[in-house]
Amino acid sequence: MLDRTIAPAIQKISSIQLPDAEITALPNGARLHCLYNFNQPVLKLEIVFKAGKWYEPAPGISYFTSKLLLEGTRNYSAKQIADMIAYYGASLECNQGFDRATLTLYCLAKHLVNLLPLLKEVITQPTFPENEFILLKKRTLQNIGIEKQKNTYLATKLLTESIFGGSHPYVAGLDEAVLENVSLTQVNDFFRINFSLSGTEIFFSGAIEPAVTEALVSLFNQIEVNHQALPVTSHSLRYQPLAHYIEREDQMQTTVRIGGIWPLMHDKDFSELLLLNKILGGYFGSRLMKNIREDKGFTYGIFSTVSAKEYATMFYIGTDVNYQNSGLTVAEIQKEIQILQNEPVPEDELDAVRNYTIGKFINDTNNIFDQVDKYKSLVLHNLPITHYSDYLQRISEVGAYRLTELAQQYLNMNDLTTVLVGKEVRA
Repeated sequence: MLDRTIAPAIQKISSIQLPDAEITALPNGARLHCLYNFNQPVLKLEIVFKAGKWYEPAPGISYFTSKLLLEGTRNYSAKQIADMIAYYGASLECNQGFDRATLTLYCLAKHLVNLLPLLKEVITQPTFPENEFILLKKRTLQNIGIEKQKNTYLATKLLTESIFGGSHPYVAGLDEAVLENVSLTQVNDFFRINFSLSGTEIFFSGAIEPAVTEALVSLFNQIEVNHQALPVTSHSLRYQPLAHYIEREDQMQTTVRIGGIWPLMHDKDFSELLLLNKILGGYFGSRLMKNIREDKGFTYGIFSTVSAKEYATMFYIGTDVNYQNSGLTVAEIQKEIQILQNEPVPEDELDAVRNYTIGKFINDTNNIFDQVDKYKSLVLHNLPITHYSDYLQRISEVGAYRLTELAQQYLNMNDLTTVLVGKEVRA
């Protein structure tokens, strides 16, 4: 009989097995990745195009193209598209990111075949109505005007401009003057070249029956191959770590951002740096939270995070504090960094953060769609299939002195940019 007064033994986890993907190379140059799971009768289809900010010839074009994709096709109006998606209880959206643009469809497995004609039209015959383009541009410009009143928007934009260079695609935010110049002709040209299926990665997951896969492959094979080559894109970094200040006398709070460049996901140091980030500010029990939130009471929350993109990784710390405490907050952040650089992390703290990190990772792969997100990162970042098992192994084995070395190398304040936006930020 089970004795419930005795806690179960703790099991160490050092590896993870993602679902095996069945990969099919399609004649039009796309690759179809099928990941099967029949726990629920649902499907997720993601078509990932090389159509993010990285590939656009001018800022804003990829954003408008993605947003307008569902605003009408040759045979369906925007309302008809929305009505059909609602009728089948599905979800269809196109999101543009820094590297890629993704068209995502969720639906019950039994309804996919009914939605395929609409999906084909969306990716082959969008009309990009001029009136919708004008309205979208107007709304976007209004939203930017509102965002520019916020310290957090200004600080993040200034930080990324300093790290990547003002015209780099990884800079956060958009400028009104640049968006005003985007034309509908540019949107159509960008769609024609960058939303081609050639070189596209298609991720199909869930309760996939053979007949459904055959219908999907048949649909993609019907789409004409675009032989126009995707333009080669390259964006250089011009990083000079500096301090930046924006004085806003009407703001009682100051936004603090401190960050810099870290290695790409395939770098040997990346996994251990994720653990270092967790210790510093990557979860609620981190050192920055304990010091600046709990002990000092300067803020409701402070964080550090790692933003890993395909061609660059950015690490940064962020918080909002009363302007009178902004200087003290920066000093305390620097102090916590110096402690990491000079004192090995105590073993009990290291064990706690290790267990939290591994447990959080396992929790984040709880269902098939979470697992597909992990698998998708392997594909898009060109990582080995063993990447996540290697990550868990490194997290389990990294020692305190190794973390000290990493802090000295990657958290050098002379290599980090500091941005403060608010009242009397240089007082």
